[in-house]
Amino acid sequence: MAEEAILRLLRERGAKGVLQSELAERIGFSKSTISYFLSKLESKGTIVRRRVPGSGFRVWLKGVESPSKLIRIGIVRAAEYPFIFDFKSRLEEEGFGVYVKVYNDGVAVMSDLVKGKIDACFSPLITQLVFYATSRGKFRIVASGVSGGGSIVLMRGVKLNEVKRAGSTFASTMDACLATYLRERGLSDVEVIYFESPQRMVEALERKEVQMLSIWEPYASILESKGHERMVRFSDYIGPYPCCVLAVNPVEEELANLMIEKLIDSLSKRDYVDQATKLSNLIDVEPSIVRKSILEYTFQPTFEVKDINRYLKAVRLEIAIPWISRGLRGYGRVA
Repeated sequence: MAEEAILRLLRERGAKGVLQSELAERIGFSKSTISYFLSKLESKGTIVRRRVPGSGFRVWLKGVESPSKLIRIGIVRAAEYPFIFDFKSRLEEEGFGVYVKVYNDGVAVMSDLVKGKIDACFSPLITQLVFYATSRGKFRIVASGVSGGGSIVLMRGVKLNEVKRAGSTFASTMDACLATYLRERGLSDVEVIYFESPQRMVEALERKEVQMLSIWEPYASILESKGHERMVRFSDYIGPYPCCVLAVNPVEEELANLMIEKLIDSLSKRDYVDQATKLSNLIDVEPSIVRKSILEYTFQPTFEVKDINRYLKAVRLEIAIPWISRGLRGYGRVA
């Protein structure tokens, strides 16, 4: 019977529980049948159900439900997070509820992190350093994440020496790399305009409000497909560099270490093209573009400290080297 199969699976799962949406697949009954018996078991006090934002309900046997709270994770709207689904699953297997929220830029996600509205996030290292300083070290930086994905895109029909305005996002990897590019190309007269979302940046280029963008994937590929010119990839220009890495709020050390362990496991997979459709739904971009964009990134279970320091020197942020050392303290998972 369905009821016996549900109880048997819940006993096997223990404190980890199981998502209601997975029950039908796991025990072979229809969703309506599962829903009926769960309601029956819940009314008897045999099971406990909790809503997990973005995932539906997680179910436990009464008395063995996980005491763990929801883990809220923020990401920037980009193509560099196909690993987020594996990371989420690994945490859920440990009995946690996981909610992933998408933000338009790194400043917005970091603002919510320091306010305690989310528990962890993936955001540009540069942005994390700015917030680390202004918050006086209220969170920890984890040197695991993604490298690459950023490019300079020139508006079609425009020559480099004709650029008057360039678009970027404030206090970001794109901003730091753009400043380096403009300086080394002798384009000191170019005015940098900051935007709050990648969609607005794309619109500005199409409307000729700016002639050049420093932008990440999948938007660089989207613009390239429209005939705009990708001038340079930052990974080719300044070598491997840490773009978005993990930042976590102060939580109990055991949970923080678990998150880092599961992230490293997820990033070790490295081939994530099969997650393109899921990611496209999450960030609202065509799967074919996301599939292509994923290949622009390198996934790093750990970054070497020397590479982080080299990158900060390349973008003239040597002052941040002591901050990153302090931010990584206790979460050192770096080579």
